[in-house]
This record gives sequence, structure tokens and C-alpha cells, in this order.
Amino acid sequence: MTNRFRFGTTALAILGTVGIAAAQAPTTTPGGAPSTSQSASPNQKVQLSAAQKTAIYNAVSKDKSKSAAPTSFQASIGGKVPASIELHALPAEAVATAQAASGYRYTMVNNQVVLVDPLNMQVVDIIRQ
Repeated sequence: MTNRFRFGTTALAILGTVGIAAAQAPTTTPGGAPSTSQSASPNQKVQLSAAQKTAIYNAVSKDKSKSAAPTSFQASIGGKVPASIELHALPAEAVATAQAASGYRYTMVNNQVVLVDPLNMQVVDIIRQ
């Protein structure tokens, strides 16, 4: 009976360790880039300073080659982004200034940068000019 108890306890300890390791394992975004642990939870805004938001907006608005989302799409923080909307990686200069945003993608809607968590396709921030 004691050996069964030890075996059961050992098995539970091993399974618990595997669960902890899996929870801490890095994940990747659909583009293959590592996601950040700073991913916003549903209905939670990513924490960026005014200077970081300005840097992101300026870097993104320089690149006119990226397609914008249809103006009929109404972005709201925590809202879902349809799969039909093309998301883009943030420019390197934006990520250098705002590391917290590195795992996110963006689209432009009505001259606003909409930051999206690509794992759950939810809007985490809207940056206005």
C-alpha cells in the first residue's frame, strides 16, 4: 500500500511539473515570431506611454504600402478583429521604442493604429494621432 501511495504521489508531482513547464513555455504568433508574456487579457488595454504611442504611430504612418482596414470596421478595445482584415508586423523602429508591443500586429482604421493580439484577434489598443 505504501508503494502505491508513493507512486501516486510521484506521478502527481511529475504531472504538476509538466503543467508548470508548459505554462511557462514560449509561444509563437501566426507569423512565427515569439509572443510576449505581456499579451493583454480580454478587454484589457496594453500599457504604453504617450511617447511609445507616438513612436508607434509615427513609424506606422511612414509606411504607406500597408493596406488599411475597411472604414466600415469599428475597432474597440477588447473587440474581435475579423480574419478578413490584414494585420501587419510593427516596424522595427516602433518595437525598439515600445518593446511591450513587440508581439502585437496592427492595422490602420480611419488614421488610427489598431494594435491587435494575433493569438486571440482582439484589439489591445487604439492609437490616435
